[in-house]
Amino acid sequence: MGESQKASKTILARTVILMILFGVVAFIPLGLKLYSIQIERHDELEEKAVRQQTRSSVITPNRGTIYDRNLNVLAASASAEVIFLDPNNIKTEEKAKLIAQGLSSILGIDYDKLLTQTGKKNRYEIVMRKVEKDKADEVREFILENSLYNMVGIDPDSKRYYPNASLASTLIGFVGIDNNGLEGLEAMYEKDLTGIPGQTIVAKDRAGSVMPNEFEMYYDATDGQSLVLTIDESIQHFLEKHLETAVVENEVANKACGIVMDVKTGGILAMTTKTDYDLNNPRELKDASIAQQLSALEGTEGYNDAWLEALQQQWRNKAVSDTYEPGSTFKIFTAAMAIEENVISESDRFSCAGSVKVGKWTIGCHNRNGHGSQTFLESLLHSCNPAFIAIANRVGDEKFYQYMNAFGFMEKTDVDMPGEVTSYSALHASWEAFHRDAAAQAVYAFGQTFKITPLQLITAVSAVANGGYLMKPFVVQSSIGSDGAVIETTSPTVVRQVVSRETSQKMCEMLEECVIRGTGTNAYVKGYRVAGKTGTSQKRDIVGAQEKGLYVTSFVGFAPADDPQIAVLIMLDEPGGPRNLRTGGYMAAPVARRVLADALPYLGVTPQYTAEEVVGDVETPSVKEMTVDQAKQAVKDVDLGYTVVGEGETVVDQIPAAGVKIPMSAKVILYTEGERPQEKVTVPDVTGKTPEQANTLLASAGLYMKAVGAVSVTKSSVTAAWQEIVAGTEVAVGTVVQVEFRDGSIRDDLG
Repeated sequence: MGESQKASKTILARTVILMILFGVVAFIPLGLKLYSIQIERHDELEEKAVRQQTRSSVITPNRGTIYDRNLNVLAASASAEVIFLDPNNIKTEEKAKLIAQGLSSILGIDYDKLLTQTGKKNRYEIVMRKVEKDKADEVREFILENSLYNMVGIDPDSKRYYPNASLASTLIGFVGIDNNGLEGLEAMYEKDLTGIPGQTIVAKDRAGSVMPNEFEMYYDATDGQSLVLTIDESIQHFLEKHLETAVVENEVANKACGIVMDVKTGGILAMTTKTDYDLNNPRELKDASIAQQLSALEGTEGYNDAWLEALQQQWRNKAVSDTYEPGSTFKIFTAAMAIEENVISESDRFSCAGSVKVGKWTIGCHNRNGHGSQTFLESLLHSCNPAFIAIANRVGDEKFYQYMNAFGFMEKTDVDMPGEVTSYSALHASWEAFHRDAAAQAVYAFGQTFKITPLQLITAVSAVANGGYLMKPFVVQSSIGSDGAVIETTSPTVVRQVVSRETSQKMCEMLEECVIRGTGTNAYVKGYRVAGKTGTSQKRDIVGAQEKGLYVTSFVGFAPADDPQIAVLIMLDEPGGPRNLRTGGYMAAPVARRVLADALPYLGVTPQYTAEEVVGDVETPSVKEMTVDQAKQAVKDVDLGYTVVGEGETVVDQIPAAGVKIPMSAKVILYTEGERPQEKVTVPDVTGKTPEQANTLLASAGLYMKAVGAVSVTKSSVTAAWQEIVAGTEVAVGTVVQVEFRDGSIRDDLG
């Protein structure tokens, strides 16, 4: 082989080696790049590819239903839909304007806002949530008619609604636009109610258009758990109806609250704050006076803050989130302590001269002339402050403080609802501080200078009624899974026994006497043994409250007294009206009477009339088609009188109709010829009249009176305070008008 050939081979070999070396060197960064793309950034790039090639939508789960104890729906979710845009597919101004105009017309949204949305760079621009089916169907038709498939879309959604509007609003609470609970039980049980969202995934092309023939993945949502409450929708309705009436009648300035509790279990049957709000429209101010005040601020710097503060107050549950001085209702516990500690007897007497000196302080009684010498029971019936100071002294400050703790006044009840606050007991958070302050010990005896929540009070009263057991209050009875299976049930919980069954029985008897002949007579319900105590307390933390007459009037009681089933608390904060009538006995007790009069028959508690109560209303018999003689006898058999109109031999009609309750000795009109008269009569105004005067006025107008309230009290101070049919109303002859009588002489404990 020649030299030239050897040289060529050498050059070729070197060239190949160099090429290999250069190739290897050149491949290293490429290999590293490939490694980075395929290995290190695999997950990241795969996620980007999926995002570019697919579109996913969240499927909102149905929020769990909230039921009352009889499985009546209080809050529920219904199917709704979300309308959205894909602006990247809206290529022309003409399409943008068409979409903005069409959706604006269908959904009632501002055209300019929609036009702005069509020009955004998002692929999923929400136009409106919670769209009802009829509106969504209109949008579907609009999409179809204008071939807007990839520009306007509809996804499934869920909408919360409350069938009873404002019923139990401050208890139940509401959800926001994203279906998350914002207030009340909706917020507290968010994790249980909300469920687990689902998802749909569909393929799309490079232009972003959905390719329905490629693939679609669907992950179903898991609905939230449902809650069954202890609330009874009917009892809640009774409470709200009567409390709302009381707020208007008594010109209550700072809201009112009410609670109905099962005394044996601690279950809350009803709870409300008035005024409240519509759960379906929670951001609308329901109080017209507050809305008017805010309208004057509109456009000013402080408007938004004032508006938000007004909403927070509107949503506030006064029964658990506000404290107040209980006043004379607290005498229940001072009396129970004395009985339990055996420091009192029925023969003991207490003197009241109208006031008592404690240290440098003179503490007055509401009766400035004094009650004189009185027994223990009479001291309670009179709601006498000096007597209860003496009774508390017998208990002793250390024991008194221990009972304050035992009845639950120094701690939260730990109820299963949000917003519960701690009671406020002035500067006496410890026994040592309480022990050093004789004046505090004195006024604590009748419920002044410390604050508790309404829920604490009714829970403690239930303990006095049920044999001495302090129960933990609760409102959620059970939770139910989306498959209908019960997940968890709440059992009644005894916190502690505070007093003996014997003390409880004695207190039931004494508190029943308070309603029969004490300050609670306006809570009397014919046929039922009602026990309870009234209270009127000053708002000492407000400057000038005494001069302005700013009081809290309240009543707390239970029934039946011999076998307590339910307790009722009514609290009116800053009522108006005549100052001498701003008492718990005159204003709050009648509200409790109305609630009990509705709730007890509803719960199946059979009325048991005393001999005196039997002499009252009787039911008219059916005498149509009877002979006149037969009809007369049938009417006389139920102790009613009669008047015969006409010369016929058979009764063709009667007033009032059969089955109507009218006062005993009232007359039934028997028509023997023609038809009963059809003319209307005008209801007279009987407010301020005695029972006899009111009955005479109504009878002279051809009407019947059904008397309720303090009708068993024979005092000149008992007058008509309210009539069911407003004066001036035209009604048929023979209509029964319910009239509520109250004893206006009642005073509670304003010293």
